[in-house]
Amino acid sequence: MKPYKIKRLGFRRRFIHYLLLHLAKIIFWFIPWEVHGRENIPEEGVPTLFVSNHVSHLDSVFTAVAAFPVKRAIRFSGAADFMKKLMFRWTKYELAFPVGRGSKERQKFIRTALTLLRHNESVGIYPEGRRSKTGKFQIDNVKTGAAWIAKNAGEETKAVPVFVYGTNNIIPVGKFFRLNSATKVIAYFGKPIKLDKYYNLPNSLGTAHKITQEIIRGILKEQYRCFLDLSKKNP
Repeated sequence: MKPYKIKRLGFRRRFIHYLLLHLAKIIFWFIPWEVHGRENIPEEGVPTLFVSNHVSHLDSVFTAVAAFPVKRAIRFSGAADFMKKLMFRWTKYELAFPVGRGSKERQKFIRTALTLLRHNESVGIYPEGRRSKTGKFQIDNVKTGAAWIAKNAGEETKAVPVFVYGTNNIIPVGKFFRLNSATKVIAYFGKPIKLDKYYNLPNSLGTAHKITQEIIRGILKEQYRCFLDLSKKNP
């Protein structure tokens, strides 16, 4: 099965990507935001898989902005139905690639992500598969797609766990826009997950589940760091 048709980030697309990120940074001037662990983001040229929690349609934009000082152009996965909407259709061509419903579409999604990573690009995915209504990482909803990608992308690929906080206060689940004075957005980038011991294991469901647990622990560690820091600031 062939991957989704998607063009690599050539000069034009990379220029548009960075231009959009600069515009997004201007918008974020009006919103308090922080980034932690930026030193954990590999430099451009190292294939990197960003595995993140998901609480808002704004997550992809903010994560890309948070990683922007390091020269990364992150291509995020997005729901195919959402990307068909007229106002978001352009993201399919410049910033993201679709994830359809059903096993065949998921296989195409995995092949697309692998193709991008093997061309030394960066891919961002949401292992939960849907946005969290609570703002916390939904452990029970985690799928194994990220594990298959991490296992087969090659040993040079880095898997970086990400936890994003506060974007759901701007674009909540089920609503278009909401902003209050207490809104603050924070991104935590963890150290790349060590997957060396899994590369020589067979491509089995058991191996995928083990890697999935590593991914879950990585994201939960960044979630813990986030909530611990918030509790210290607001005892």
